Amino acid sequence: MIVPRLVRGTLSLGLLGLVLAAASVSAADEHAHHHGGAVPAMDAEGKRLESYNKQHEMTPEMREALRAKVALYRGFTDRELDMNMHAMGPDYEWYVSDAKVKGKTGILVLTHGVGENSDRLIRDAYLAMSRQTPTAIGFGMSMMSSSHLQSAVDDLRASGVRRIILVDEGTTTKYNSLTRHWQYIFGMYPESSYMDVPKVEAPGVEFVWAGHFNDHPLITEMLYDSPKSISTDPANEVLIIVGNGPEDSADNGPDLKILQAHVDRLKAKKQFADVRIINLQDDAIVPVRESNVRKLRSWIQQATKSGRKVLVVPIAAASFGVQQHIKTDLRGLEYTFAEKGLIENPRFTQWVDSVIKTAQNANVPKANKPM
Repeated sequence: MIVPRLVRGTLSLGLLGLVLAAASVSAADEHAHHHGGAVPAMDAEGKRLESYNKQHEMTPEMREALRAKVALYRGFTDRELDMNMHAMGPDYEWYVSDAKVKGKTGILVLTHGVGENSDRLIRDAYLAMSRQTPTAIGFGMSMMSSSHLQSAVDDLRASGVRRIILVDEGTTTKYNSLTRHWQYIFGMYPESSYMDVPKVEAPGVEFVWAGHFNDHPLITEMLYDSPKSISTDPANEVLIIVGNGPEDSADNGPDLKILQAHVDRLKAKKQFADVRIINLQDDAIVPVRESNVRKLRSWIQQATKSGRKVLVVPIAAASFGVQQHIKTDLRGLEYTFAEKGLIENPRFTQWVDSVIKTAQNANVPKANKPM
């Protein structure tokens, strides 16, 4: 069942959508060329989305551009590449705040997105914040389009925002092509990771990057809460943390080095028999990903053979995402899986508050490098 978002006052949901859409219509018109046409109308919940089933239409030029940037796609036939892109969810904006919320500072959440259920969990996590601060979410990897991010910025500007804090929820550390691609779109990185999509245009608006999950202690506690909920005999259990990880080997090493801080803190609790971490590198070329899967499977097999139980905890924003990939990779093995993502943990809002407050106190010009 779809739960309508909370609206302050007596404004109906339908009227709310019309009011907020009207407030940003001039901005949308201003950037019609940027979008390649009119942006989707905002619905009563704040979404600018034609359909969750909309597929990315590919041209020979698009395939060539993606193969030039993404190593995985170089081994794909045209049909395989088209199928991969068609399977991706749409790029779209979900404006979380209602029309009454105004302010000079706004929040734009950047997240990979997975599907309707997962996306709703992410949106719901920002409802409380959205009642105080103009808040929008850009779902999707922006591989072939940035129009949803432009519309999100336009809607925030229509609410009086002149400083936008960008919250990256799609990755764990800065060592990731998706992070760099988003930074390119906002003028913070010199080149795109995928196609050279249009950069966001926002005269008079300052953008501040709020950082990543990294080695923040609150992330450690969230990664601790997950196994605690499924643990039955911690002294005899091996905890394995599994991340999606960057596709490039050059990024994977530094990424794991940052994440090792979580492993060290969890080991210091001296509750589990062992704690390990691995990145599947889900978007890497096939041999790299398969090598990581073999290593993960061997860890589980060795632990099981020694009489220990295995707890697998994914680094994921929400349920319904990378979890299914991991379970497919581990078919036939004995382990207990933590289903929920970090955003479903009460501590998540604490982490978001902390990185946003840090960004709000920063004096970082738009042209500067992100944190």
